[in-house]
Amino acid sequence: MTSTQQGGRLEAIELLLDDLRKRGPGVAVIVEGPRDVDALVALGVPQPIVKINTGVSLVVFCEMLAREYDSFLILTDMDRTGIQLAKRLEELLRWTGADVDVSTRKRLFKLLPYQIHEVESLESHVQRLRHTAGLEKRPVGDGKTSQRPPR
Repeated sequence: MTSTQQGGRLEAIELLLDDLRKRGPGVAVIVEGPRDVDALVALGVPQPIVKINTGVSLVVFCEMLAREYDSFLILTDMDRTGIQLAKRLEELLRWTGADVDVSTRKRLFKLLPYQIHEVESLESHVQRLRHTAGLEKRPVGDGKTSQRPPR
């Protein structure tokens, strides 16, 4: 892939991330696990980011979330489990009357190389693209720089 193509891909991903950063506080992003949360936070995506709670059934999980948030953005992985989970979450959340966005997930994964199908890999991929483009520390929505928080 040429540097021009990488720059275009980075720009498209950054625009999508900017949309995630600017979403309202009533829109919860649903991810599969804690590493997905860490990757999005490191990229400057604000809370609420909710990981799927395996302690309760998916039906109960969706009902609890629908009481707390108005809208949802489902950002599960693009592997078989993530695809099935996204469909089930969308179905259950729409059943509660919630607004559900699954198009952002599809747009995001179309921008990523075929080898990347997990949300947790997004941060390292974006950091590589930024490094290649000479944009190691890019300002995010509130003027802070996007970096991995110390562990």
